[in-house]
Amino acid sequence: MKKVKFISAIMAAMLAATGVVSVSAATLTNENPDSSTEVTARIEGTQPGDVSYVITIPDMVDFGTLAQPQTDTQSNKYLNFDVTATELKLNDNNFVSVYINGQDIDDKFYITQKDATNPFKIKYDIYSEKVNDDNLADKVAINDAGAPGANGFHFTTFSSDSQGQVQEGTLVLNQQALYGQDLDAIAGDYSGTMTFHSSIVTI
Repeated sequence: MKKVKFISAIMAAMLAATGVVSVSAATLTNENPDSSTEVTARIEGTQPGDVSYVITIPDMVDFGTLAQPQTDTQSNKYLNFDVTATELKLNDNNFVSVYINGQDIDDKFYITQKDATNPFKIKYDIYSEKVNDDNLADKVAINDAGAPGANGFHFTTFSSDSQGQVQEGTLVLNQQALYGQDLDAIAGDYSGTMTFHSSIVTI
């Protein structure tokens, strides 16, 4: 009996040394020489904070002062902006997708005259790259590439190894919409909203 106790003490010391904690104990006796021990373990799933990201979007973009064209021809104004993968803590099979949604029911993007009884609206388009007069004809705006998904129009996707990557974008407003308009009636400040949505995609 002393021998059994001595061996048990050695095993207890070994378990303590390896960091294994015994929550309960059973005994073996001459009257009950057999018993069993449940062996358990735990694997932690993904915890909040294990996978995270920071995507930086522009706080505001400004077309500045618009000009009424003298003729009824295309007169685009271009406004560049950046979306940056500032911090990515992702697994290799994780991606962060960024979408942009408008505020109107027709799935288009507008800036609208403020403080007006019958506000004038001007449409603009969004491109997920730099565009200008030289290449615009060969490019497709994200809002013209198909119907939006539940979170809006897809703008870009960042992979787990793309921290610091910058996705350039361009807003394009055709000032031709101002041609023939009464400037006194449509004068003033304009504003609109493009809503960004981000989500982790696992492949």
